Formats: sequence, C-alpha cells, structure tokens
Amino acid sequence: MCNKQYLSQRDLAVLHRFAREHGIDAGCSDPAGRRLAGLLAAAIPLPETDEAQDRVGLGATVHYRPAGARDLSTILIACPYDANALLARVTILSPLALGLLGHAVGCTVAIGLPLARSLPVDIVAVEAPTRTPGAAPWLRGLQDAPPPPVSNLPERRSP
Repeated sequence: MCNKQYLSQRDLAVLHRFAREHGIDAGCSDPAGRRLAGLLAAAIPLPETDEAQDRVGLGATVHYRPAGARDLSTILIACPYDANALLARVTILSPLALGLLGHAVGCTVAIGLPLARSLPVDIVAVEAPTRTPGAAPWLRGLQDAPPPPVSNLPERRSP
C-alpha cells in the first residue's frame, strides 16, 4: 500500500487557495473538508521542475480498478463546481479523489469509506491534464477569478 502523497507545487497552491476561499481547515465540521485539510498538511511537495506526469494531480484522468477486479474505471479529478457524474468528473472533495491525489501509477491505495471501512484501489494509468490555454477552465478559475455561481437560474431584473 502506498501511504505518502506527493503533490506538485502548482496543485498544492491551487488546493491551499481553494481551502482558504471556502474556509476549510482541520477544525471544520465537514468531513470532506477535514480530509482535504489532512491531505494539505501531510502531502509532500515535489520540486518546482517536477510536474509529476505519472502521479495523480488536479485535472488528471485516472484509470483505476478495485484491487483484484478486472474492469477498469476512469475519472477526471475536478473542482466541486465542475464535477459531473455523467461525465465521470469527480470532485476533489470526494473520498475517491482525495485518496488518489498524489499517488503514482502502480500504487495500491486505501480509499476511506463510511463506517471506518476502506476499499483498496490499484492505479493503472494517469493522463496528465493538458496545460494549454482554454483547457481545464476550472483550474484557471481558481487562480484568476472567483468560482462561477452555483445556481443556473437567470438573473432577476427589475422592470
């Protein structure tokens, strides 16, 4: 089992900013927030020149399988407001994403489940996010502007 999580300088900066903007720390009442705060406290930063191509990071597409299973599953790790179950975009606050972040291809990691259970998962492949303009707008949004509104309702206009 792989226990240490290595994150790029960029991913750490984005996650720290996300946590700060949403009031997430070790004392928050939300279990997902506490797990993210724990990850930020325990993650080992990679050197600035290392983009960790074989490690799970923000925006990465991860191919994994539960230990011992034959079928592969694929997810993309996304920010909460960009998560979409139909598109296999999993929020960084989910136990699966938090468990996979920072681990390398070939690692078996224990994904925390409710009732103090865990699911061992093998990381089979990682496709790094593309770093081109226009790609991964949710990453740019965390660094440059406030997150988009949660509601899709049209704005109210006075007559």
